[in-house]
Amino acid sequence: MTYHCPKCQRVLYNRRLTHCGFCGAPIPEEMRFKAEESAALEQKMADLEEQRRQRQLAADKAEEEARRRDSGDPGIYFT
Repeated sequence: MTYHCPKCQRVLYNRRLTHCGFCGAPIPEEMRFKAEESAALEQKMADLEEQRRQRQLAADKAEEEARRRDSGDPGIYFT
């Protein structure tokens, strides 16, 4: 289901806002996300960001290991 601004009829791209991002008209309460819906979205976004961060760390580690392997660097240093 898509939600449209009652004034300009454009699609509401962020139902957490109190006003339309295009024309500035107030968005009726029944069209906006409820507090628990917003909290669930925030949690989902945080979870996705953590997954992205973990994937990036794993990719960085694999890239570093491949670089060391290709250069003959054992990765162990003594001082």
